[in-house]
Parts: sequence; structure tokens; C-alpha cells
Amino acid sequence: MNKTFFIIAVFVCLSLFFAGCSQQQPAIQPPQTVPPVAEQNVTQLPPDTQKPNVTQQPPPYKPIHLNYQISVPNGPNGGTQQLNFDYYFTEKTDCNGRPALNGFVKMAEAAFPDRASYTKITAYLDSGEAVYSDRLGESDLAFDTAKPLMADFDPAFWPQTVIARGKKNLLSEEIWSGTKPVLLRNVAVFGGNGDYSVTAGPEGKVAGLDCKNITVSVKASTMDGQIITCIHKLTDPNFSFIASAYAFGGPGFQWSIKSFSREAAPTAYYPQCLTPVSCPSVSKPTQQERDSCGAQGNSIESTKDDKGCVTEYACITNEERARRNIGGNQRPGCPVDEKLVKENADCWSKQGNVDYQRNEQTGCITGITCNLPPEGQGMPPRN
Repeated sequence: MNKTFFIIAVFVCLSLFFAGCSQQQPAIQPPQTVPPVAEQNVTQLPPDTQKPNVTQQPPPYKPIHLNYQISVPNGPNGGTQQLNFDYYFTEKTDCNGRPALNGFVKMAEAAFPDRASYTKITAYLDSGEAVYSDRLGESDLAFDTAKPLMADFDPAFWPQTVIARGKKNLLSEEIWSGTKPVLLRNVAVFGGNGDYSVTAGPEGKVAGLDCKNITVSVKASTMDGQIITCIHKLTDPNFSFIASAYAFGGPGFQWSIKSFSREAAPTAYYPQCLTPVSCPSVSKPTQQERDSCGAQGNSIESTKDDKGCVTEYACITNEERARRNIGGNQRPGCPVDEKLVKENADCWSKQGNVDYQRNEQTGCITGITCNLPPEGQGMPPRN
């Protein structure tokens, strides 16, 4: 199986009470001399000050912090690698007239929390789609130079973005409260094109959060299979995010939210709206093409433009694939060491998994660890 799993107004009604008074006819009395009564000096307030018209303001936005822990099989030393993703949404604003949350994501290996990379993010509240920027250093967050890029993987908003790209909304009655699958045809998202089927399931709970089970079945150029998610929904703001996800039938790839809080980010950040990236539709390779390429010891890989959009698929060698992979996993400007390219390619030819070592200051890849599977086992073939 081909799997590159990168994978709610309450109105207050005013009640008016009208009091009526009745007075009985007094008994007839003999005439009496009644002393004059002094007039009372009553000051009447202007009508507009008797009942002030107060406009109720919405409550201030509380920042959101999502922390995910992702388990990646065949990590360093052949074990499971733990990755932490921290999402900080610092503001609620309008981006080109659309309600949105702006913030950033911090990504790091659990074993090396100080070796983090960052990306800015805009989550659109009207559709659920999330837009990410290119990879940044911590100091880059304080500037407005981030560029939107088509993401390969999204731990927090994977179904929302797929569904938004398919011209639907996860929180709509059709999907969220639906009783049958919703089909999305030829959706261009996460580095590939394909067809998706979205099915709502029963309620669940993850890390103390109520959530709705949403299954996404995929037939795309980057994967065939299912990702089963449980989605938590907020009402302030109208916003949803993944509580947990599992790649059904895949190599144990799963992730879940570790904590959710309404707290401010600890890092200097300059708010920036990221415009969604529009990618062309590119047909996925046929199975015959994949088989023919694999028979040569090669693999079919995508070629992407500067926005992260797939422009074509080609049969390439492990060396070229390694060269692309190393270049894409380090900061721009870092050289690609051909010695590391060969080590990377050799590891893949043995069906091993590669772990990269980086220079903490430059972010450049300086070494490779090849994690070979136990004898008799191996990574799924890339076909």
C-alpha cells in the first residue's frame, strides 16, 4: 500500500412588565377647605438618558495553545521517534475580510527540545483550512517575511483542510451531523491530487476533550488508505482541531493532542496573514508506471514548485531522491553534501529509515544515521 502519511448565538430576550392601577370612587364628604399643596419640582431626564442603549461587546479573544506528540515508527536506532508540535494562536483577526486565527508552530524532537524549527500559520474560521509558511528560525517569527507554502503534513487540521479544498466545511450539517459519506473529487492538497470520502462517526473523548470521530478514506497520488481522526470543536471561536489520529492499516503511524490551554505564546511573534496556496491538478501515476519504476530499483517522486505545489511525477533514483530529501529538510542556503547523499541512498536501498543530524546554529544537515529494520522485516515498498 502506497502511504506517505504526512496525513457554534445566544440571544437574551427582554421582558416588559406593565402595571395597571385602579382607584375606587371616594365617598361624598362635606366641603372642606384644603390648604394649597406646594408643587414638587421634578426634573425629567431626557429620553435617551433614562434607558441607556448599551452595545454589548464580544469577550476578548483568549490565545490558544495546542501541544501534540507524534509517534514515528522506525526512528533513530530503529525505535519509535517522538516529535512535539506546539501550536500557538495569538490573535483573532480578519484576513482579507475572512475571520481567521494567526499564530505559529514550534516543531522539535522530544529528545532534543532545544533543536526546534518554526512555521507561521493562519487558520480560517469560515472554512477550517489551515495555511502554513515556509520553515523559519525562532528570530524569523518577529518579522513579516514568512511565505505561504503547501504543507506536506498537518497534525492539527488535516481533515479540515482536505474538506475545505474540496469546497466543503467539516463543521457543516452535511458532514458533522451527516449519516452517509461525503465524496470529494480531485482535491489538490498536501502535495498530491486525489479523491476523498469523509464519514462522521460516534462521539469520543481524548485527553479529557470531547470529540467527534471523522474517518477520511483516500485514493490519492500520495496515499491510498484511511486516516481515522477524532475532532474537538470549540464555540469561542468557532474552531475545530484534531484530538487524535491514526493511519488505519499503516505502519503504526499515529498522533494525539497532549494538552490544550488558552495561554499566550512565550515567543516574540509578528502577526501575519497567510494566503491559501492554489495548486494545479496533476494526475497521479498509474500502477503500471509505479511497477515499472520500482523494477529498476527506483521510485516515483513528485517535483514541486516554490509554493510547494506538485508540478509532475517522475521516476528517479535513490540518489536523486536523497538529494531532494536532504535539501528539503534543512534551512535554505545549506549545501547538500554528496557524501551524505550516497549514505542516504544506500540506507534506502537496504529498506532502512534515515535520521538526520543537524548543526544547531546553522540548521544544516551534517550527518546521517541509518536505522535498518530487524531481519526479515522492512519498510513498505514505495510503489
